[in-house]
Amino acid sequence: MQPGLFPSATLAEFYRLALLLTGSSKKAESVMAETLHEVEPQLGQFRSETSRQAWLATRIRDRCLNNQNGDAPPAPRLLREELEPGAKTEILPIEAYLLAQRFHTLPEPERSALALFYLEFFSPAEIAQVLKMDPEELCGALGRARAMLQEALNGRPANGAPPA
Repeated sequence: MQPGLFPSATLAEFYRLALLLTGSSKKAESVMAETLHEVEPQLGQFRSETSRQAWLATRIRDRCLNNQNGDAPPAPRLLREELEPGAKTEILPIEAYLLAQRFHTLPEPERSALALFYLEFFSPAEIAQVLKMDPEELCGALGRARAMLQEALNGRPANGAPPA
């Protein structure tokens, strides 16, 4: 990768996006490596950092979704493996584990919309552009995704009704 195209913090955020979409650190690393190798020669054509980031986010998302082969991503494990050698294994708080597990059951485009939104990498207008949605569709997708996660975590529908 050419130096200066993306700061390391930006690449870390793209990795988090791939991890949220695939549910697997190995798959996320593979997606990142393949995508960066594929798109590196073309990234210089973008004049603004925002357009370069949006284009790369789109490519990462496409690759993540195409690599699923119709299967839902696996639920994350309770133990998080740190990337640094020799780092201690960390037990995720149960709420974070349940949220991560439920996140991977969200349908598309809700999963991608929520991942991009909570990474706080793009504005809502830019997210809509990356996902090829109009702003109203994005708002609806985010609302549905939040409601589905709330329902899954509470064991009841988001409107407060008891479970059926």
